[in-house]
Amino acid sequence: MPDICNLNSTLPFNFDVQRQNRKSLVVYIKSGKVEVRAPRFASGKWINEFVSSQADWIMGELARQKRQFRQRLVIADGREFLFLGRPRTIVVLVGPQQEVRLTRDFLFIYTRRNTPEKLEKMFNDWLKDKAMEHMTVETLKVARRLGLRHKLKEVKYRKTRSKWGHCCQDGTIQYNYLAMMAPREVINYLIVHEVSHLKHMDHSKRFWDTVASICPNFKRYRDWLGDNGHRFWSRA
Repeated sequence: MPDICNLNSTLPFNFDVQRQNRKSLVVYIKSGKVEVRAPRFASGKWINEFVSSQADWIMGELARQKRQFRQRLVIADGREFLFLGRPRTIVVLVGPQQEVRLTRDFLFIYTRRNTPEKLEKMFNDWLKDKAMEHMTVETLKVARRLGLRHKLKEVKYRKTRSKWGHCCQDGTIQYNYLAMMAPREVINYLIVHEVSHLKHMDHSKRFWDTVASICPNFKRYRDWLGDNGHRFWSRA
């Protein structure tokens, strides 16, 4: 079990030190918290000097994460979210109904209880249903186009932190249904990416050539997802 050390108050930010069986120092920043992983017997002087040398980068990363957190989704009356890349306004209506209904400009959430937890669940259930309707069909189309339909076993949906999609050796493809907030072109890239893994279970040149055969501008869409994907996560 790593030893958690005290924070250093001489810098403009705090950080935790975890001492481990390792040879080098490294800084991790997650959810606005700075963590330094250090060799078990590293001196405080070495750690402080290392962190001080990384201070500019750390401050920039903390500011970036704070900015991204402010941009994250809030599921509440009057707030905006993206669906297929287009902004829609959430309207919450309290009454006997339990339903989510999308129009051109609005997402109506009819609920008996206007609580963050209830709205979050109804929104996610609705978005998952939409992903199953849209992305499953498109996945089948791409698999047929690439001659890989026989390798596709199943399409699943799950909200995962680490990946937007995943292809298993057995032919199961899993998507993060939050991707339905991205533009259609970005969703299409994600589908092509995962289906291409049915042919190449790596990120070799052959894999990217397969992706490019259907989605020649994949780099643009990959970058868009990397730059904007944080907006699809709620602050809860």
